[in-house]
Amino acid sequence: MSIVQLTHSLDPRTGGVAKAVCDLSDAFKNKNVENFVFDNPTSKQLNPLLGANLVIAHGLWQWPGKIALRFKRKYDIPYIVFPHGMLDPWFKENYPLKHLKKQLYWFWKQSNIMKNASAVCFTTEEEKRLSSKTFWPFDCKQIVTGLGVGDPPAGEVKQNALFKNKFTSIKGKKLLLYMSRIHPKKGLDLLLSSFVKQAKLEHALIIAGPINNQCGYTQKLFRTYNSTRGVLWAGMLEGDLKWGALRSADAMILPSHQENYGMVVAEACSVGTPVLITNKVNLYREILQYDAGFVDNDSQEGVDNLINKWISGKVQSKKLHAINCFKEKLDIYSTAEKIIDIANKR
Repeated sequence: MSIVQLTHSLDPRTGGVAKAVCDLSDAFKNKNVENFVFDNPTSKQLNPLLGANLVIAHGLWQWPGKIALRFKRKYDIPYIVFPHGMLDPWFKENYPLKHLKKQLYWFWKQSNIMKNASAVCFTTEEEKRLSSKTFWPFDCKQIVTGLGVGDPPAGEVKQNALFKNKFTSIKGKKLLLYMSRIHPKKGLDLLLSSFVKQAKLEHALIIAGPINNQCGYTQKLFRTYNSTRGVLWAGMLEGDLKWGALRSADAMILPSHQENYGMVVAEACSVGTPVLITNKVNLYREILQYDAGFVDNDSQEGVDNLINKWISGKVQSKKLHAINCFKEKLDIYSTAEKIIDIANKR
């Protein structure tokens, strides 16, 4: 069997899609499925598509869906589409002009891409529920495949030591970790405001995300909170440093106004770190089901409540629940199996 994944970018700074593609690739290899990944390829590089049992087009609006549809029509190679949250009505409400342009593109091309796919795959029931409210006409075969991450890499002691030696100012403190892009939809402004109001000397907030010096939103937050006591701007963390941060934290927080999945939520659970998220992170039902952390509204009051849960020590009892949530709901191998089943039905 051969599966080809098409994605606009494999740059980890672009968010969770790149991570999802790489983790799926590893899961396919583990199951002895030949797997190719392309980001912005030339026509000659696309030759592996000709022998593929299934093509996966990640995301909307870009070239992956157009190429998948072309190969379906020309060579009868089936494909599936992962919207990765791009059908969430949050974007329609907050960026109406961009939505109008996308609706025109939907009429012209994207609706055909969706309609001809063997399946449009959603990562959660919540994403599926929200998806049909954004563009018209909406005609496609919808399934929930889940998503997730692979097992965390071994080396807990080394990872913890590397992280703590790198950031010595947080030694001995209770750690809250924010690990994501710095973007208005992520609610980082609410988090920083809440931390300043409630944190004491023993608390530290680690902001782990790429700092874009050209982004006005990022620079405003950085100027306001750069010298705030207990706030550590760690930049983007990768490899053992990243896993050291996830393992060292008392909790991981994601106060987003819109989050299709939240790969870092799954990663945190995989190492037993409880999560604090808003009900706009589409994984919130799974977190509630397994009692793997706390969920609240994406408002200042809601984030204040989440911070209070951390400060009061109520997250510590959730560690084993987080691991169980990962094993039963957030493991990438379950998603890989569902995709392989789709390929087998060709």
